[in-house]
Amino acid sequence: MIYSETEKVAPDITNTITTPATNTILVICPLPYPPTNGTRVHIWGLILFFKQTGWRVVVAAYNWPGQRSFKADGEPGIDLPIDIEFHLFERSFRYSVAKDPHTAQNLHKLQTLIDDCKPQVVWCNYSDLVPLVSQLDLKGAHLWFRPHDFELAHNIETAIASRPWKTGWNQNTFKQTVKWSKKLLQQTTQSFASERQMHRISDRIFFNAYSDMQFMSRLYGGTVRKDWVVPFLERERIPVKDNKSPLDVVYISSNYVSPTHLSGVRQLLQRVIPAVEQAMPGKFRFHFVGKGCAEHLSQYASNAIVIHDFIDDLSAFMRDNIDIACLPVEIGWGCKIKVLEAMASGLPVIGLPQTFRGVPPTPGAYYACHSTQEFVSAFRALQDTNTRRQAANAGLTTYTAWRNEGRQILSEALNQLTVNS
Repeated sequence: MIYSETEKVAPDITNTITTPATNTILVICPLPYPPTNGTRVHIWGLILFFKQTGWRVVVAAYNWPGQRSFKADGEPGIDLPIDIEFHLFERSFRYSVAKDPHTAQNLHKLQTLIDDCKPQVVWCNYSDLVPLVSQLDLKGAHLWFRPHDFELAHNIETAIASRPWKTGWNQNTFKQTVKWSKKLLQQTTQSFASERQMHRISDRIFFNAYSDMQFMSRLYGGTVRKDWVVPFLERERIPVKDNKSPLDVVYISSNYVSPTHLSGVRQLLQRVIPAVEQAMPGKFRFHFVGKGCAEHLSQYASNAIVIHDFIDDLSAFMRDNIDIACLPVEIGWGCKIKVLEAMASGLPVIGLPQTFRGVPPTPGAYYACHSTQEFVSAFRALQDTNTRRQAANAGLTTYTAWRNEGRQILSEALNQLTVNS
C-alpha cells in the first residue's frame, strides 16, 4: 500500500512520466553533495529522482559559515556529477530571519530565481525554511515541504539526553542548567512555530519518516495533504556468506559525539555485546565504523570489538566482510538512513523499536528488540545461514516496495501539475 495520512491508493505500476522539459522544480535545501551523511543522502536521492523524471531541476543550496561549498563563480569547491542549475546562499541562523545578516541578500536571490525560472514547484527541505520562504512571492508555484524530522520532539529528546546534571552536581551545574533550559525553551518555541506554520502554508508535505507524519499530523492538524515518502537509495547487494564463523556485525555512525549517535554506541557496548558474548562466546565480531570512532572508542578494542574509524571504500568493506547491521539507536526522530542502507544492501538489521521510527511497523523486515534477551535471541537465530538469507531478502524486498511507493506518490504529484499546467 501507499502510506498517506489522507488516503491509501494502490500504486499504478504502469504509470509513466511524460513531463515537458519546461516544467521546473526549485529545490531549496542544505548542501546536498557529496552524500556523506544522512541528510545529504536523502536530498541527493530526491534531486536525482526529479532529474530522472524530466523536470528541470534548479537547486538553491545553503551552507553555514566555514562549510566547503560547490564550485561557484569560478571559485574552487566541489564538482557536481550531474548537470543541474546550482545556486548557493549563506545562512547563519536556522529559524530567525531577523537575526540572520544574510536575510535581505537571500530573499533577493531566491526571489530573483523564482522570477527568472518560474517554477511549478518550490520544494523545501527542513521546516526551518518556513520563516524565509513565507516572505517570497512564489508566482503561483506550489509549495511542497520535506521535513527532515519531527524537530520539536527531536530537540526535546536530544536536550534531555545531554542534560548538564546527568553526571552529578558541582559548582557550575546550576549555571549550565539555566543556560540549557533557556536554549531548550528557545529551540522548542522556534521549532513548534515553524512546523505549525509549515502545515498552514504548504500545498503538500512529503514526510521523511513515517512516525513523524503520524505525530506531526495529530499535533499540528491542517488540511494539507500529507504523505510518507521513504528516502531513495540504490545500493549494491551484500551477499550472504554461507556457514561463516564468527559473523561480522557493523555499527556505522557519521560521528561519535552527538547524543543521538552515542545512544546506539552505549547500547551496544554496555548492553548488547556483553549479553551476546556471554550467551555465544566468539560467535560474533562487532565493528565500529565512522569518523572519530578511533578517537573515542579505541579503549574498547578486543577480540570481539574492532575499531575502524573512517573507511575510504565502505562499500567494498561491507560487501567483503559484514553479515549483520546492529543499530540500537534509542533517541532521535526522523528516518535513520543507515537502517535503510542496510535493508537496501540485503543485510539483516537488529535494533531497538526507536531505531525503526522512520518506517511502518513491518514484522519480518527487521528485528526490533525490546529487551536484552530479544537481542540475544535475534543474534542466535541469525547464526543460521538460511535465516540470515530470509531476513536479508525480507528487508530488501520491503525497502524496495517502500521506495517504489514513494516514487509513485511523487510521480503522481508531479504528473498532476503537468496535466493542470
